[in-house]
Amino acid sequence: MTLEELKIELAAILGEEEAPHANWESVEFLSEQTYLRLNEFGTPQDFPREDVIGYLGGFVRRRLDKRFGEQQRQWLRSYLRAS
Repeated sequence: MTLEELKIELAAILGEEEAPHANWESVEFLSEQTYLRLNEFGTPQDFPREDVIGYLGGFVRRRLDKRFGEQQRQWLRSYLRAS
């Protein structure tokens, strides 16, 4: 997985969450798939790995805790813009 592919997948997850009627099953599926891809051979390590893994694993909490969810989405939006 390249960093560009990672960003595309993270943006897709963010898009699902920010839709008027978020499809949390899709968010879960996409998060799990992206998490698995982080272990692919050749994936660069120069990204905030712990933060990305925390985001991918935090979909249930983001769904239930609006404040936490917005903080996480804000972090992801900032990360995607900065890179």
